[in-house]
Amino acid sequence: MTARDLIADIFSRPQRGVAGNMRRITRRQLDYLVGLIGEEQESGAVQRGAGASLVWMPGGREKYVITEDARGDRHTLTRLANVVSGGTGSLF
Repeated sequence: MTARDLIADIFSRPQRGVAGNMRRITRRQLDYLVGLIGEEQESGAVQRGAGASLVWMPGGREKYVITEDARGDRHTLTRLANVVSGGTGSLF
């Protein structure tokens, strides 16, 4: 399984009470996801975010923020989309 596969699996199931681009994940999912990202060729595209979060920026349009909740089991995975056009394939 790749990190992208796990993320797709997590986002395939909607959750109540969270935004459509966010999912709550368990400690086990968090640890597994961080491990998979470390094994990816694009693992260098990881930066520290604010607080206890990581920002994973693999190639492509989507970026991910993985936030660890130090007080409990309310870790989150947030999908961000780059809405700025890259210029390729555009008319102007």
